[in-house]
Amino acid sequence: MSSQLVPMTPGTFPAIPLQRPILLIGRHPECDVRLDLPKISRRHCCVALAYDRVMIRDLGSRNGLRVNGRLIEEAQLHPGDEVAIGPILYRVESLIAPPQSPVPAPAPRPAVKVAKSPKPSSLPSLPTPVNDADSDLIPLDF
Repeated sequence: MSSQLVPMTPGTFPAIPLQRPILLIGRHPECDVRLDLPKISRRHCCVALAYDRVMIRDLGSRNGLRVNGRLIEEAQLHPGDEVAIGPILYRVESLIAPPQSPVPAPAPRPAVKVAKSPKPSSLPSLPTPVNDADSDLIPLDF
């Protein structure tokens, strides 16, 4: 499942695509997503994608991490959840396209006659073992 965090106030901050297995969010220059605000910790939180789930974890931030208004340490995110990273409020959106209308079944093909091949009158015989090492094998009669 591909998702993104979209800011609730358009034009203020960019959307955060959730496409990497682990995404570090904070003020530090080495973070994958830099949110350079005083109320954002250097390493504020991380988002992890695993087994079609999106998980978010607070990394000991000073101002905390909220999901749907609740202060959390770790939570699974679902489409429609609201995530507050410091003063910035995001909404989780799924990028999966809505299901399309069903594809019509193909038209039936005309029947085709298959010619039958004649049955062999007898099966070919198998070669006799040449090696004495095979003498201890038990022949199977079918």
